[in-house]
Amino acid sequence: MDKALIQKRTREALEKAVEPKEFTKGLQELLQILVDREATKNYRRIIPDTGKFYGVPKPILWIIASEIGKFIQKEPEKAQGLLKVIWAEGSFEAKQIAGKSLEKFGAKNPRTCLDFVSSALPDLDNWSVCDCLAMYGIEPIVYSYPELVLPLSEKWIQSTDKWIRRFGVVTLLGYKRVKTTEKVFELLDMVMEDKDRDVRKAVSWILREIAKKNREEEAEFLGRWAKTSPSKDARWVIRDGMKKLSNDEQKTILVLLG
Repeated sequence: MDKALIQKRTREALEKAVEPKEFTKGLQELLQILVDREATKNYRRIIPDTGKFYGVPKPILWIIASEIGKFIQKEPEKAQGLLKVIWAEGSFEAKQIAGKSLEKFGAKNPRTCLDFVSSALPDLDNWSVCDCLAMYGIEPIVYSYPELVLPLSEKWIQSTDKWIRRFGVVTLLGYKRVKTTEKVFELLDMVMEDKDRDVRKAVSWILREIAKKNREEEAEFLGRWAKTSPSKDARWVIRDGMKKLSNDEQKTILVLLG
């Protein structure tokens, strides 16, 4: 099925946007005819906790999400209800579509976006859906409304649910393009020694990303941690997270680690 036809079928489904059962039926029928065996193998291989899924490649999901994104931008009053219907369908693909469709919507409708995202968090069950929702649902808001995001990030990072903690970490990804504040590093302090590998991997990833705009601040942060006789888990985060720093900065931190 080509792009134009996928767009057409998505718009046809959106004609039933105010009828949840009919819209869901149309979305499911579309996903079922877009199944790809190779995508199915990949999901099983790299996302072991995928749960319910069809096996539709992400580039195709992004075409569907783009059409839904255009729809909710034009009719923002219908966004919350539609996004919840898509998310409630329950499949890996539907959750990816819901997250990606927020990419251009959230910056202009931050509170609606944040309300939806908050309602979706208890259903996170794998790193891919978690990161998609954070990257497209929250990251764009950070650029314009960091004051809305940081208190929520702090709440999420303190969750007992590992996927919500990871989500809270990934919401800091926006600082790869803007200057950090002291609060950002205070939040990272909370998870430098997290016992869950999926959370620690997110911390090291975010550290590498935010170094692009905040190299000196990150070097100081990791140097401080290196002086504290950090645990094995924190040492791994420091070593993996410092890879975007200069060679001299990395050498300094390694000396401090001992």
